[in-house]
Amino acid sequence: MVTTPTNSLEDTSKFFEEIIHIDQDHLYDGDDNDSDGVDDNVLSSSSPSSSSVVDKSTISSIVASYGSSSATAWLEFDRYHIWQAEPGQIKESSFPPVQGYMERKRYVFAWGDPLVSSPDALKPTSEAFIAWVKSRNLRPIWCCIGHDFEQVLVSSMGWSGVMCIHEEVLHPDHVLELTSDKVKGHTGAGLVKDLKKNLRRAEKAGVAAEEVTGRWSEEDRKQVEEGMLNWRRSKGLKGVQLASTTGQPWIDEEHRRYWVARSSGHIVGILILTPIHGPHSYLIKNAVSFPNSPRGTSEHLIHTTLQHIQADEKRLGFSITVTFGITASDHIAIVDDNGVRSGWRLTSLSKLYEQVAKGAGLLKRGEFRGKFDSEREEMYVCYPEDGLMDSFGCLSGIKNLLAVLKK
Repeated sequence: MVTTPTNSLEDTSKFFEEIIHIDQDHLYDGDDNDSDGVDDNVLSSSSPSSSSVVDKSTISSIVASYGSSSATAWLEFDRYHIWQAEPGQIKESSFPPVQGYMERKRYVFAWGDPLVSSPDALKPTSEAFIAWVKSRNLRPIWCCIGHDFEQVLVSSMGWSGVMCIHEEVLHPDHVLELTSDKVKGHTGAGLVKDLKKNLRRAEKAGVAAEEVTGRWSEEDRKQVEEGMLNWRRSKGLKGVQLASTTGQPWIDEEHRRYWVARSSGHIVGILILTPIHGPHSYLIKNAVSFPNSPRGTSEHLIHTTLQHIQADEKRLGFSITVTFGITASDHIAIVDDNGVRSGWRLTSLSKLYEQVAKGAGLLKRGEFRGKFDSEREEMYVCYPEDGLMDSFGCLSGIKNLLAVLKK
């Protein structure tokens, strides 16, 4: 029988919840001031990094061109440190690879896949990053990574992985076909029944969504900021500064696209898209309907955005995917270089995860996203054998991860 600390259920619950919330929402704390005390566009060597200077504007461009949904969190520079390989160190990448991470006591929590120009650079990049972490007498853990990189760590490094999260990916053509009148009664239409109902509600309430393509007016900016502040207050998030780099809507405005929903002349919701993997994919960074907005506002924002993306696909001549980001899975699996583990440890952890997922409501977000019949791609948290959970009993790694996320 696995022996766990008295608070293990609570700690594990917070861990799973934070993995999901931090990766997607970025709405909880922090402030708008850089902790470096230097120029806004550079990180100096006072921030732990392999390079003496990391250009923030360069990082944002790399994230837009090569990043995953998790990598977009790195632009919160007051929370995430940036490691970058030395020029020429990783010959398999056309630029020095980049990795965002957080640090707490003896742990370094790398967040998302490292950014490289070629998959061939993943292994040497991970080796360089791990060596750098260990040179500082710290222990690395990699959170929210995709299958290909998980295989590098598991097969080449002998690490283990936990699959308890997945990414929700949308295909605009598919969603728009399912919500059209012509599929009424067809197989699969039931999946979006509630979505279609809420779209009709928003339409009847006079909600209109539009992309903001020019400069924002001061009045519109004010309405967005006030709306997001009121939304967070309605969620019980009190005492949080609106200018947080973990929530304010104007970060990396150069690369992002914005849609607003209006009702009776007022902005009642906002959707923010950020590019990842170049021009072929976007992350829905935020989709927020403000308090007292008509029912169906969020669905209307997402649906309208997908219509615009579909038009972009036809104009550009290639398909574009849209992702909601990370969501809790309804099951858990543990993998190592021998494949998926089984046995009493997995059974015990699976039972614990099931209690956590249901008790903490971690699956509710997936239920909303399920309205759009999204495709699920498995994601992982990987760690060396002495990393995250020693024999699945000691939760020191989890506790330190929670501490650094709760900045």
